[in-house]
Amino acid sequence: MISPRQFFTEKLLEWNRETNTRNMPWKGEKNPYRIWLSEIILQQTRVEQGWPYYERFIQHYPTVKKLAAAPDEEVFRLWQGLGYYARCKNMLAAAREITATYQGKFPDQYEQIKALKGIGSYTAAAIASFAFNLPYAVLDGNVFRVLSRYFGIETPIDSTAGKKQFGTLAQELLPQSLSAEYNQSIMDFGAVVCKPQQPLCGECVLRKKCVALHEQLVPHLPVKTKKLLIKKRYFNYLLVHYKEDIYIRKRTDSDIWQNLHEFVLIETAGPSDITALQSSGAFDPILGKTPFEIDRVSAPFKQQLTHQTINSQFISITVKKAPAIPGYTLVPRSSLNNYAFPKTITTFLESNHLQLF
Repeated sequence: MISPRQFFTEKLLEWNRETNTRNMPWKGEKNPYRIWLSEIILQQTRVEQGWPYYERFIQHYPTVKKLAAAPDEEVFRLWQGLGYYARCKNMLAAAREITATYQGKFPDQYEQIKALKGIGSYTAAAIASFAFNLPYAVLDGNVFRVLSRYFGIETPIDSTAGKKQFGTLAQELLPQSLSAEYNQSIMDFGAVVCKPQQPLCGECVLRKKCVALHEQLVPHLPVKTKKLLIKKRYFNYLLVHYKEDIYIRKRTDSDIWQNLHEFVLIETAGPSDITALQSSGAFDPILGKTPFEIDRVSAPFKQQLTHQTINSQFISITVKKAPAIPGYTLVPRSSLNNYAFPKTITTFLESNHLQLF
């Protein structure tokens, strides 16, 4: 009688060869640079959103050497809108390390790949298996979900014990000579059949031996111990205009949006209208005694991050004398397209709400 493990692997491969129609530009790719690029872009990003970014990056930087030689600001500008900008910063560092250490040739050993900046166990396994067919099992959200449901595993996937248990199981299930095909099969299966919500259990090739299905545990697996806490933040952006120029700065601290630009920022503990901001003295450290005129205030904007909700409003201010605002620089308004901004600001600019262009 066929074991549940053998059944699992055989049915997944059979499904991939006969039924899987999921199409992505990097699927079946053997170029390690392109595989790496797709994996970095897809971290915390849906395939539909990441797809055009992948194609633009390949067009602008067809090789790792081209990416390594690109100016930081140019790359950040191309990344704009994807979020999690530390990924982009790490990607540039890794590209430059590959160019310096490996003469632009992507390393072909798992440990060397994993040692690159911004590459963890999952990404290293994906590159190693897809590009070089090395026997390393991938373990992403899709894989956790498929394994936990099929085998009925209730160990939390975000616990130390869970990561070890799932990692060991995933590696044991991996057919050594078919690592690339198997990894692609289980990832695609989790994305299109064993979905987080409304999984297609009725047409699942694994349903005969799926523990979660037979024990009615599908909605409850996988298990997570940590509840995601969302922090609300309130950003009041001052668009301080002096003649044809406007003040901006680059965010350089360890907070969100590092290396992106922004207008003069006043962060408040809660929502605050223009009257409350002025009466609180929030403008004083910025404008001092410089006379100013408030032109208009935007409608509220919202950007949802994984752990934070950013609520923003934009306040247009005109000054006749340029104040010295610590940390900020005057730039021509016509040059704003040359700078990378967070999504909430680009959304505002694209709406042309204050007619900056």
